[in-house]
Amino acid sequence: MERKAGKSANTVDFSEIVKKAYDKGVNENEITLEKLMEELKADLKQLVIC
Repeated sequence: MERKAGKSANTVDFSEIVKKAYDKGVNENEITLEKLMEELKADLKQLVIC
């Protein structure tokens, strides 16, 4: 059970990270693709995969 709960939490975290990156890319006029990718990579590295 513990393993499933951790996996589910990671899925939610991943979805939130991707949504945040999408929203930032759509709403911020000054952001470059390179900057967006750097931030996305940093956020994903923080995500712990079980």
